[in-house]
Amino acid sequence: MSGDFASALGGRIYQRLDRVLLAVSALMLVFAVAAQPDLSLLTGFWAIQISEAGLITDPVTTGGVGAALLNGALLLLLGTLLVRKLKLPFTGAALACLFMLGGFALLGKNLVNSLPIVVGCWLYSRFRGEPFTRYVYLALYATCLSPMVSFVMVRGRPGLRWLSMLLCGLTIGFLVPAIAQFSTRIHQGYNLYNVGFAAGILGLGMASIIKGIGVEFDTVTTWSQEGHTVLLVLVLLMLAGLMACGVLMGCRSWSGYRRILRHSGRAVADFILLDGVPQTFVNMALVGAIGLAYLLALYPLGVRLNGPLVCCLMSMTGFAAFGKHPKNVLPVMAGAVLASLLLVKVPLTAPGVLLATLFCTGLAPIAGQFGWRWGVVAGFLHMCIVQNTGILHGGMNLYNNGFAAGLVCVFLVPIIEAVTPETKEE
Repeated sequence: MSGDFASALGGRIYQRLDRVLLAVSALMLVFAVAAQPDLSLLTGFWAIQISEAGLITDPVTTGGVGAALLNGALLLLLGTLLVRKLKLPFTGAALACLFMLGGFALLGKNLVNSLPIVVGCWLYSRFRGEPFTRYVYLALYATCLSPMVSFVMVRGRPGLRWLSMLLCGLTIGFLVPAIAQFSTRIHQGYNLYNVGFAAGILGLGMASIIKGIGVEFDTVTTWSQEGHTVLLVLVLLMLAGLMACGVLMGCRSWSGYRRILRHSGRAVADFILLDGVPQTFVNMALVGAIGLAYLLALYPLGVRLNGPLVCCLMSMTGFAAFGKHPKNVLPVMAGAVLASLLLVKVPLTAPGVLLATLFCTGLAPIAGQFGWRWGVVAGFLHMCIVQNTGILHGGMNLYNNGFAAGLVCVFLVPIIEAVTPETKEE
């Protein structure tokens, strides 16, 4: 993409991409009202705000399908408005971050436990004397530690709960940016969920301190089976809309799309900047469809869409604007499935295994950079490692798979580079 064209495109299109996010937010809101068209929508929404939200928590079981979607719609809307207020361009980085924000509102994040963390990141930017625009995406990603904020709020002493919650959130938001900027150097861009790795490190430290004073984390998995049809139609409309936008905007042939497949996906790989908006939208639809097709293939085994699984699909879709494409996600997913089939304790349909199979695609750059065989190995290792990482941070890091992916990189990438010294560059 030429510099002049990119500049013109930035003026005409980048600032319009917020409409896609606003449309997704509106779609979630419509489905929220349709699924729960009574007062239970609001009472369920409030129940989600004041509940514990550790890994794995399905807000559908707490407040209902509509309330969970309302929570997602509002978080996505507020995140989009924040980025627009700061006048940042809506590139692949923004789409990845905001789709993940809206998705994880269906797996633990809410307005109450996320806002103090964002404010903490803002305070960090003020402390550094730097504009908040430099940290806004880190702030939104850092909300992955929001369950710790909810934990302090629910378990704290009466009269001090809200103050304790606020201080906890501010501390997390203040510390995550510094750790995240360092952790990127550890995995060298091969883990797309970098903040998950950083948050895992911080969560490990904070959870260890809390456990040291005698407080134990009780991780109770909630996993709903209701709402499958509503959520399926929602996801299908979202993916169809992205595909339609991509085709109507000009990506109508294989030759136009396949340029994206040449990228390894190693961060920073912003497909909107590298290849254009139409190709990126088509890629987002295709990657999201891969995740959805996998889950539907397990329908006969009892798998139904719920909050956490829609979270996975939205995260995959968002990061298809920032590193993922079919060529680099399929090998990693195949490795995760292979591990599940070979290892006795990780059945395909278990909640954590389903999440890991979709979230392991954060390691897609390994397949893109070193080939599909190493992608399979990465997915296999990820499935093994992620079974044991949640206990380290007490289930307080919603990006547990990002934490595990970082550990896979630390273990695997040096080995790959040692045995294959000549690797292809993007």
